Amino acid sequence: VSNLLAAMFVVSSLSEEFSMPSFSKVFEENYWSSYFHQASIGTHLTYQFLSHLTGRCKGPYVTGSSCIKEVTFLRTAPDSTIDLSEHVKKFFAGLPLTTIISISLLEREYTSLLQELLPYHARVRQWMLVSRLNFKTEPVVMLLPLDSILQDEGDLSSDFFQMCEKPNKVWHCPWGYTMVDDIAPAFKTILEENYLTSASHFEETQENRVLWWKQRTNLDCRLDKFLRNVEDLWFGSWKCLFLGEWLNCKNFDSVLKNLVNDLRSKCKLDINEGLLKIILGGSKYVCEGKTLLSLLCTKKDCYIAKGGYCDEARSGIFLNAANKLMSSEVASELINEALNALEVDDSVNREPVILVLDSEVQMLPWENLPILRNQEVYRMPSVSSISAVLDKGNNHKEHVGRNLVPFPSIDPLDAFYLLNPAGDLKYTQTVFENYFKDQNLEGKAGSEPTVEELASALESHDLFIYFGHGSGVQYIPRHKIQKLQQCGAALLMGCSSGSLTLHGSYAPQGVPLSYLLAGSPSIVANLWDVTDKDIDRFGKAMFDAWLKERSEVAMQCLQCNLLSEELEAMNLKGGKGRAKRKVPKKKSQELHEIVSPNNNCSHRRKIGAFMGQARNVCVLPFLTGASPICYGVPTGIWSKKDS
Repeated sequence: VSNLLAAMFVVSSLSEEFSMPSFSKVFEENYWSSYFHQASIGTHLTYQFLSHLTGRCKGPYVTGSSCIKEVTFLRTAPDSTIDLSEHVKKFFAGLPLTTIISISLLEREYTSLLQELLPYHARVRQWMLVSRLNFKTEPVVMLLPLDSILQDEGDLSSDFFQMCEKPNKVWHCPWGYTMVDDIAPAFKTILEENYLTSASHFEETQENRVLWWKQRTNLDCRLDKFLRNVEDLWFGSWKCLFLGEWLNCKNFDSVLKNLVNDLRSKCKLDINEGLLKIILGGSKYVCEGKTLLSLLCTKKDCYIAKGGYCDEARSGIFLNAANKLMSSEVASELINEALNALEVDDSVNREPVILVLDSEVQMLPWENLPILRNQEVYRMPSVSSISAVLDKGNNHKEHVGRNLVPFPSIDPLDAFYLLNPAGDLKYTQTVFENYFKDQNLEGKAGSEPTVEELASALESHDLFIYFGHGSGVQYIPRHKIQKLQQCGAALLMGCSSGSLTLHGSYAPQGVPLSYLLAGSPSIVANLWDVTDKDIDRFGKAMFDAWLKERSEVAMQCLQCNLLSEELEAMNLKGGKGRAKRKVPKKKSQELHEIVSPNNNCSHRRKIGAFMGQARNVCVLPFLTGASPICYGVPTGIWSKKDS
């Protein structure tokens, strides 16, 4: 129902003919559509988080009103539509301090309905709904018609089958069959062939090794091409929606403010400032001012667009009600001037984003789209679950006496490792055992732990490192993980450790969800099967990067120093004998939120920020490197000894 409402609010932005119920007049269509869109994703899992949170609020260790506030936010709906507007208002007021992008495919039944309602002449195979939420700006909603991505010609050669023995097991697709398989069948084929090449046994000869590597490299290239096609054919210039906001572009806010004022006063355009901010931030992905203008000029901040390439404007975006504005040379000139005025260099970082994916699309490695591959990206099962995980992390930080900051943090040296517990990954154990001992980490190598031992380790350490088969669920069941009072972050490097299993219409299941329910802030895990040596390279690169970042925690953040000086100049604290300078309340709050006394500032890189460079360490940067993703929320790195 929520999914249908989300789509219909987008459609209602086209014409009064499709107007929605009277309660909807409190907000514009983009607010209603984005609210119902997020409500349609991960509903069952939201109830699970609500149940866990309610249980904690009844416990003896919880004081204050934070849990009550969070339970209220997690509620999926009010008691009646009379209270709906107030409920939605509270929802947007309580959004987390990060950008959230929700993605879902509309049910097949909607395709014919939308074909009749929309002025869209080409036949559409599938529709995708994308919404972007950010606590600083109004939401943006996009309804995209999707082109099919044709099956790539690259099946396994007959020579490869001749050299291999038939594997003992056949590949089992964890999601069974979803709508993605109708429009992007190549992905399932690539994963099946990945399994066949990695699980098959063959005689160890030079010729066979060359043939094996040829097949693996071919699969790597095909996955790379597939991801580029997804970005180009499905999103076009709208791929800029996926980018986090700039962290340190010197004059971005002033350029944005001036451009909004000029477009409204000189061109009489009713501009969605939130969308303009997104598009300017991703300006290099949009070819010209007129294309930018076409992105901006629609009726009520909901957008129905055509993604993909075309001859006119490289990324080819067509929007309803925009054609009459395309000739506005003044507006195009203003936009181009703003782009030229931005002071951006290669060192500019972006804020992290969190993807909320419905079950029909969660199996795809979205984090490896070209535009996202080197960005800091996390994924969560629902918007409400983000607040639940942040809430549990904040309660823990208050318990240990640390300063309260927007996101949780871990000390990577406060870790417990479980290395080769089955005893058959000798190379992996050789690579890591002494390395972990040199870091004075606690852990076990070459032997199985008891459930109680592993449960205690998960509760008492900031980080759990697992190099073994699968997700480690054979050593601690999912229901045991979910019962933990608290849980550290996890680096799970086994095959398909991050894969979610679908059984028809039931909610997806998987070990990462159990860790999240236990309160783990972040889980790095694999979407599909990987080979041990290549994933060892990834895991080593990630842990090395975390240790390097930890060693730099004691160093002062240059940007925070500059902001501290700005706070001092504003005289916000009111020095003795000096008059306070009047500062806008919003500006003051923003500066205080960014500057943190314990070096856990928003400018420092978090654990998900190192995924891109670790992927490129792999011999097969896509077939292996695209498999690891990060569930959870942005999680900082700190050193307990320096706190």
